[in-house]
This record gives sequence, C-alpha cells and structure tokens, in this order.
Amino acid sequence: MRQLGLFASAAQPTVLIGDRGDVRYIPGFLAADAARELIAELRCSTTWRADSRMMYGRRVLVPRETAARGEGCAQEWSPLLLATRGALEAYLGTAFDYVFINRYRDGNDSVAWHNDDDAEADPRRTIASLSLGATRTFELRPLRASGLNYKKIAVELADGDLVVMRGETQLNYEHRVPKEPRIAGERINLTFRQHRPPEEAERR
Repeated sequence: MRQLGLFASAAQPTVLIGDRGDVRYIPGFLAADAARELIAELRCSTTWRADSRMMYGRRVLVPRETAARGEGCAQEWSPLLLATRGALEAYLGTAFDYVFINRYRDGNDSVAWHNDDDAEADPRRTIASLSLGATRTFELRPLRASGLNYKKIAVELADGDLVVMRGETQLNYEHRVPKEPRIAGERINLTFRQHRPPEEAERR
C-alpha cells in the first residue's frame, strides 16, 4: 500500500471539552491532496443507504445518507480508508475496526442532537471524526442529566479537519450538525470506531 502525505501541518489540538469529557479539534489533519483523493474514492466505491424513522406517528426520511465500512460490515475497507485509518491509529495510539460514514448532500442535510452510545458499546471508547468536503458547523452541548452548566460550543469543520471524542464525552455531552440551507456543497464525515456496528444502527 502506498503511503499518502496525510498530515498537512503540525497543528496543535484545540481542547473543546476538558471537563467530564475529552473533545479535541485538530484543523487540517488530512492534507488537501489526500482529502481530495479520499472523497473521490468514497464517491466511487461506497454504497449509500437512505434511512427512515418514525416521528410523530409517521415515517420520515433521515436527512442524510449513511454507510459503514470495515470489519463486520457489508462493505470492506478501501485502500485510502485503510491508509487513513493507519494514520489515525498512529496519531492517537488507538485501534479502529470500522468507520461509520455520513454523507450530507448539501446544507439541507443534517443530524439532530445525539450522543454516540449504543447499548452494545462502551461509550468511553475513542471516536475519531474526520470531515471531507464542504465546511459545516459542528455543535456540542452538555446533556441535561449531566448537571453541567455550559453554553453550546460551535466549530466550523473544514475539509481535512479532525475531531476526537474520548473519555466520558458521550455520557455527559451531545452533538449535532445543524441545517445550513445556504451551503450547496457536499460534506462526507467519517467516524472511526472501536467496535462492530449493530446492523440496525441508524444515527451516528
């Protein structure tokens, strides 16, 4: 496997959350040329799924497309996904066995407030969230049950930016990508994870 010039710079992580959670933002983790190659490969090799769920007594489409790739998934790793996983594992000292992918086709696609804690996983495991394509707003806030009294945190995630969530983050905080109708471009978000996904997973 050829090695990519994955790191665009030696940017220091910015700590977004450090109290009863650990969230760090690393701008430009993936170099621009590597990001372009990866998003092109994903567009060509990924089979996307359009999910739906019941809301207020009727079934509605989830406003984005999703896919899962890696061990235990119907779709295997692609060459560039493997190279990216290797770079993340070396950087974080953490192994990942699959990646859950969200495709936001434009600013009308979004994901509501949620935390990444399914019943079959330890919510304290590391999640590495890599953004490709259009810049979108990523927001974090404490869960009401946490008792934390902090304001919402927002960061603009650009092509190649990385967010890492560890520790008790999923127990005390939730996050979302809100609608931004003015944005016409596509964003693909990859969340590298440490456990196999349940087949029925709909929202990550």
